[in-house]
Amino acid sequence: MIKKVFIGLGILLITILVGSGWYFSGLIYEIGFNFNNQENLDAGTAEDNIVVEQINESSVLLDVKDELWGPLLENGIYGVLGKNGFIVVSDIIDEKDGIVERKIDYQEGNLVVGERVSYSLSLVKNSEGNYVPVGASGWSGQATEGIYTPMSVSKLDYQEVTYTSTFSEYPAFLTNAGEDGWVIFIHGFRGNYQREVFALLRAQEIAEIGWKSMIIAYRNDAGMKKDPSGMYQYGASEWEDVDGAIKYARQNGAKSVVLWGVSGGGGPVASWLENSSDKSLVDGVILEAPTFNFIESVEVNGQARYPWLPESLFDYYTWLAEVRFGIDFDSMDYREAVIESTIPMLLFHGDDDEWIPVSLSDFIASKRDKNLTYMRYENVGHVQAWNADPELYIKTVSNFLTLLEK
Repeated sequence: MIKKVFIGLGILLITILVGSGWYFSGLIYEIGFNFNNQENLDAGTAEDNIVVEQINESSVLLDVKDELWGPLLENGIYGVLGKNGFIVVSDIIDEKDGIVERKIDYQEGNLVVGERVSYSLSLVKNSEGNYVPVGASGWSGQATEGIYTPMSVSKLDYQEVTYTSTFSEYPAFLTNAGEDGWVIFIHGFRGNYQREVFALLRAQEIAEIGWKSMIIAYRNDAGMKKDPSGMYQYGASEWEDVDGAIKYARQNGAKSVVLWGVSGGGGPVASWLENSSDKSLVDGVILEAPTFNFIESVEVNGQARYPWLPESLFDYYTWLAEVRFGIDFDSMDYREAVIESTIPMLLFHGDDDEWIPVSLSDFIASKRDKNLTYMRYENVGHVQAWNADPELYIKTVSNFLTLLEK
């Protein structure tokens, strides 16, 4: 009898492992690699449930106990948007068990006690010099429905240009102001150059420093040619498109070229460092919460989405995803190339990043001893280094670019 019980339990365990492996390896492919998939992108996530508990002229008390991805328990400056107004919060005054009191820097309209609110990372200064969320104050930030441009977001003159890689032809925004060099922005996972508000906001700051911004599309973007593999490659093939953008910049008068990879955009940049035959075409690299080894991003993101799963299972799930779908995670590991590169690099990363682990950047910083400036932030999330300290962020970028000028 006891033997039968153990056999039954063993069969049940094997069934659970096989079933969960099949499900989660499929989820890895569908969410992370299948560029045709527009369903299940938020699988396993919980929408932040943020409620106003108290509010006065100087501070707000927010209940964010159900917070998973959002920043309102993290350091920095952020927008908080309600139905009939918004506030911009900065310092954390007190926090316990997901109830946080934050300083109010600016307010328009009214938030109401008991109201459910959302947050915004994208802030821009208004005419009075106060930070406001993009899309607030009766201004959408859009040129047309769903389309953002350097002019609509940052009041910058620009042109739409076309560059060519060995794979295809792509559009890009190119700002007009700036004589010292070009910064080429490479967006992250499922991005779209016409919706890259982060890059469009940074373009304004870069123009003030004296540089142009080129905000590019590349393979697998909406409306662009798809990779022959049928999957996102996180740099393994996309680096060729980055190379085409670099050559376009050089052929059109760029004195200096800097690559700026954001989140998943760090993969194509790092892969370019590994694969390019002419590293002299690039003078510097800026990376914001980048992925250098995509399998680690899959695992940390999976743990954040499914905290009840044993961490040891994720190795099994990623292995099964490789077997089932032909994913080559080894081809998406660029750590050695980043460490060995001598091109000046500025690296931003927050230690509360649940999309791309800060341990990746820590590893690079521990191994690379040449031309690396590492800005590591405490209690700061994914692509939130600017929010953590806007003045320091802009000053750091300005110093980095100024040192590269030819």
